[in-house]
Amino acid sequence: MSAIPQDMSQEDPTNLDSLSAHERAIREQIDQLQEFLQHGPERERQAIEEEMQTLPPPSDLVGRQREREFMEKLSRGELKNQRRSQAKSGLLLALLILAIATLGLWIYRTIQ
Repeated sequence: MSAIPQDMSQEDPTNLDSLSAHERAIREQIDQLQEFLQHGPERERQAIEEEMQTLPPPSDLVGRQREREFMEKLSRGELKNQRRSQAKSGLLLALLILAIATLGLWIYRTIQ
């Protein structure tokens, strides 16, 4: 009496090849996952440190420097005046957009 059934001893070699290929693929995935578990957190920490040490883009850097210089030169009163001026400009822009929209609507109705 043999431990291997009769069907298994005469199994197709291509089926065995596909099973061994499947086993290799699974082992590779297991190895990749084990490697990730061992070194993944360290890589993440290094990526975060590198990102923190990287300078911002040059355009942002110039903007920050200009804003810092502006804030150093202005007193509180000048800052309030600047904000008031920006609010007034924003209001004027909103009125201009409203006027353009109204004029466009008036022209559209006149043409029809």
